[in-house]
Amino acid sequence: MLSQAAKRKIGRELTSSDGRWYAGGAGKVATMLSATPTVSTMSARVVPLVVAGLRAAKADVATVLSRLGVSDAEPLDSDTRISHALAFDLFEAAVEVTGDQAFGLHAAEQLRPGTLGTVDYLVRCSPTLGEALLRARRYQRLIQDADLYLEACAGRASQRYTLSGGLPLPRTAAECVLAGAVVWARQLTGRALNPLEVRFAHKRPRDTGEHERLFQARLRFGTGENTIVFPTAVLDMPLVHADTALMRILEHHAQELLARLPAVDSLRSRVRGLLGAELQCGKGRLDHIGALLHMSARTLRRRLRDEGTSASELLDEMRRDLAVGYLRQDVSVGEIAFTLGFSDGSAFHKAFRRWTGQSPAQYRRYPSDRGSWGRR
Repeated sequence: MLSQAAKRKIGRELTSSDGRWYAGGAGKVATMLSATPTVSTMSARVVPLVVAGLRAAKADVATVLSRLGVSDAEPLDSDTRISHALAFDLFEAAVEVTGDQAFGLHAAEQLRPGTLGTVDYLVRCSPTLGEALLRARRYQRLIQDADLYLEACAGRASQRYTLSGGLPLPRTAAECVLAGAVVWARQLTGRALNPLEVRFAHKRPRDTGEHERLFQARLRFGTGENTIVFPTAVLDMPLVHADTALMRILEHHAQELLARLPAVDSLRSRVRGLLGAELQCGKGRLDHIGALLHMSARTLRRRLRDEGTSASELLDEMRRDLAVGYLRQDVSVGEIAFTLGFSDGSAFHKAFRRWTGQSPAQYRRYPSDRGSWGRR
């Protein structure tokens, strides 16, 4: 249950549809988000996960939860959402109290069926791991305002995580997300699945012993992304608790829950949408995008910087997404280069190799590997 102090502290971050608090049964606070959220949020179900990690470390749970204004005896209602900033503070408090720099990894190992609510049960009922991940992507916002990019190519299936609005993912949270994905995959299949590679945006920690123990994979740090790579063969693995009938019921419920969430209208998402439309018309100039948004190019740069991104980064992302889509449609490399504004085919080849580690021809050669996976 949220204390009065917590309500004042969180303020705009947790509001009902009309901006007020509502008390539910047994004194619990039930909250809904407003139609136009101003902060990036996630499900409060992360709190029990942190608590489980703290208990496993025999740490003082009350000290950490006090940062959130939550009592261990009266936890947050499962429908509550908290800001990412608040969740990150919770993780960092856990690291401070336990002295465990790898707390994110250890918290992820406490994942149990149902920890993440409806999405968790829905994913576990899917027929195969590949279909489970597609559903996890589709309903990712029930867990948090984030994007899960799935792509399979040349025998490698990648899962890349980014927060909505381009917010940076701190080390402890990033490690919890990636470790949780691997723990989840192992639980779903009942197999000791090991990734081929795990990439972290943050720099290499002094001690990576726990990373090596948990992931059993090649570890890369300072890559600028948070990604897990598995062999594509694992996508066809059947799940231990596959249940098509139950899956359909849960999916209907998940759709209803998703419909209740307000759309995240960040400047980043609007600029991406405009850039995509402009690039397909052979345009994409920053001043024109700014004019469409009724702001100067300078103001646009500043506001994007405030969201942790830049026009050049978004342009690069959109070029990559469109290039991949065009290659799948068998558009010629020359036409793609021209449409996306590259000076020539050579410049496009260099950019595409930087994006994917492959040439356009190599990428186009493996259509069967990609299956139903693709850029979201």
